Amino acid sequence: MLFSYAEKSTPFVLSPESLDWHLAKGWYRMGSTIFTTHFLFFQNRPFSAIWIRIDLQNFKFSRSQRKLLRKNAQLFDTAIAPRCIDEERERLYRKYADSFDGRLSPSVADSLEDYDNEVLFNTWEVTVRDRVRQQLVASSYFDLGGRSAASILGIFDPDLKSFSLGYYTMLLEIEHCLQQGFRYYYPGYVVPGYQRFDYKLRLGKAEYFDIRTEGWLPYNEFNPDAEAPVEAQQLALARFTEVYGRQDAGVRVKIYPLFEAGLYDIWNDDYFPYPYLVSLGGQSRHPLIVVAFDPKVRQYYLLECRHMIQTQLMFNAEYLQSFESNDFVTELLAVRQVLLQTADVHHVAEACVALNLG
Repeated sequence: MLFSYAEKSTPFVLSPESLDWHLAKGWYRMGSTIFTTHFLFFQNRPFSAIWIRIDLQNFKFSRSQRKLLRKNAQLFDTAIAPRCIDEERERLYRKYADSFDGRLSPSVADSLEDYDNEVLFNTWEVTVRDRVRQQLVASSYFDLGGRSAASILGIFDPDLKSFSLGYYTMLLEIEHCLQQGFRYYYPGYVVPGYQRFDYKLRLGKAEYFDIRTEGWLPYNEFNPDAEAPVEAQQLALARFTEVYGRQDAGVRVKIYPLFEAGLYDIWNDDYFPYPYLVSLGGQSRHPLIVVAFDPKVRQYYLLECRHMIQTQLMFNAEYLQSFESNDFVTELLAVRQVLLQTADVHHVAEACVALNLG
């Protein structure tokens, strides 16, 4: 079985130690579930999800962070307490969402999937209020484990953007973690080539989850252009088409946007898990023969795949029709068997030639 790059769990009980374990494995909260993924898909293309954390053992706020904490402390009142979801927070959320460039859940309760106090996570909240009017201007939610914390959701009044309130609440979360003796702070993922999440790297000296070793390494030693999972596939498959293209000039790398099918169907574990592939002999061929590159083991796979009939059941037809057929494969694929696994691009190219699929 191939490595699963997207997984989801819906536990009935989650102890502090279990949350620590999941976070240390590159998992993260999504509503009432806990999940992991290493590929994202938006703007009609795949991106890498690089999970990061801050080791708080020797953490110290930078000069600029201390300055922001002092400046805002003169203007705002802050508090940290077990999470609260009420109309005041929902009103701030709606104002924040109206100015947000992207998709958000309809409400705080929907985002956290936190209804009627039936919640799995030990969620706390930072609140920031205007000192004069005592109006709520920022709020953030974070989950506590045994020795780790994960930042989940931050909202703020967009009219006060100049005060960096979203970043400020994360600093207050870190300050609380330091006071409680926590070891790790998990702010989620960053996305190489997409700067929206880069502010997380300003929090402190970050580590990233390396899928190859399943451990944490210094982010400042990370080369996303070659090592990030999406970028590694792009480079390797471009190299394959260069070599194999001498035999088949029409071969090309295509995007497969259905790589997260396993998140929606937990009963099958053989869905094709990669966002890129090279199909051989045409997409209408049954079974379909494809070449993929696995960024964890850094090897090529020559795979025999079958088309699954669940495509229309799992994915919206309008969504599927939005992709240009020349650049995308939008038929749901499952892996029938691995025909070859090799790190040698020439070896896999020779195997493809031997199959005589032209």
